Amino acid sequence: MTEPSPDPGKTLAASLTLRGALAMALAFVAGRLGYSIPDGQAQMFADAIVQIVFYGGLLAVGVGRARAKGPLA
Repeated sequence: MTEPSPDPGKTLAASLTLRGALAMALAFVAGRLGYSIPDGQAQMFADAIVQIVFYGGLLAVGVGRARAKGPLA
């Protein structure tokens, strides 16, 4: 039997693997700095960072596109 293929419509911003890895990294860094993060807070911070990066990228593309002088080829 073959494994089901991943959903092609899933974006990087919706990736649970990305958010989980970022949450673990945030928890690790906070632990190394001596801070304790309550349960669920690292995931919330990871979600916020992913959203900021995603929408910041969209904004940068929009600004770059507005400044472009010619049409997309």
